[in-house]
Amino acid sequence: MTAPTTESESPTPPEGRVGRTLRRQLERLPQYRRHAKHLRSLLAHSTWRKLANVALVESEWLRRRRVVRGRPYILFIDPTNVCNLKCPLCPTGTGDGGREAGMLSYECFTQIIDRFSEYAYEVNLYNWGEPLLNKDIFRMIAYTHHQNLMPAMSSNLNTVRPTDVENLARSPLEYLTVSIDGTTQDVYAHYRRQGNLELVLDNLRALIDLRRRLDRKTPFIEWQFIVMRHNAHQVDEARRLAAEIGVDLVRFIPVGLPFDAKDKGKLRREWYPELSDSSPSGAASQYQFLQRPSRSACFYLYRSITVNPDGRVSPCCIVYGEKNDFGHALTDSVDALWNNERYQSARSLFSRTGVPTAPTVCDRCHIFAHRANRPRPVPAAHTNGPPT
Repeated sequence: MTAPTTESESPTPPEGRVGRTLRRQLERLPQYRRHAKHLRSLLAHSTWRKLANVALVESEWLRRRRVVRGRPYILFIDPTNVCNLKCPLCPTGTGDGGREAGMLSYECFTQIIDRFSEYAYEVNLYNWGEPLLNKDIFRMIAYTHHQNLMPAMSSNLNTVRPTDVENLARSPLEYLTVSIDGTTQDVYAHYRRQGNLELVLDNLRALIDLRRRLDRKTPFIEWQFIVMRHNAHQVDEARRLAAEIGVDLVRFIPVGLPFDAKDKGKLRREWYPELSDSSPSGAASQYQFLQRPSRSACFYLYRSITVNPDGRVSPCCIVYGEKNDFGHALTDSVDALWNNERYQSARSLFSRTGVPTAPTVCDRCHIFAHRANRPRPVPAAHTNGPPT
């Protein structure tokens, strides 16, 4: 059996610590980028119109344009913000999501897809909930595929109906991320609270076995492991177990904090691993462990659009809460939404000449470095809430 793709191995550091090899991997592997995945979608779903749009968007991103003529080509469409787990660094798990819990209907989903499919490549069917809880998830996957888009999904595989494993294996789903942050029940459930590791691994084995018997290569299966203080010592065992089960890729990513977490210092002390060497990193004050702010303009504001189960649009898949919304994917036209005042003001944070005109959640973002000495808009009580 071919071992899953991963980084080179090194001796396991003491519990709670990250060794040099894993540290280098986490430093150069931003949590929110999957270049190989994007390349797969580019090769499989290109048209001349889509390729021209990508070129235009990337050009405008590099030039930090405030008004974008291209259209978003990566879609995050959340089927539900309901979850069966209570993860302590997830606003859904802690009840701090700032949005009414609900399910995206199939009818609304198809309308959203139809608005963006002409230029888009990928549809990520997840964000703040467990997609398999939506009864229409496999219809959504099928419709995405029918519209020449790459369907991708992330799941904890704890809530699986008897038919779900077979449906996953037989569906046109192209990419599946399974979140497993430990190799023993106590370590796994320390973060994936109310989760059952044995059940997850059984479901994963059954899915890979059925995919093999069907002689299929999809869905491509990624085991995602968030490296935290309590599970860093299980990284090598996770590599071994992933190879035994037969996943296609095991991916270790740095832990991050909820965007609007109240006591970030306390959360860092509880969840960020220690470093086995004494070289400076600034990790103790970072929004994401070992991740310094990117010097580029925020690519979310150019490449992607994030739609919540209620149809409202967030500027990216990291922020949450209705108060941070930029518009509505069903009631606003694509042109009016994509270059409205909020989007233009947020992009101006990275521009050499643009000036923000409205307060947005992007003013508080530490993932991307804003231009120095950017003038800030004067907050107004009526502009900080959701658009009307």
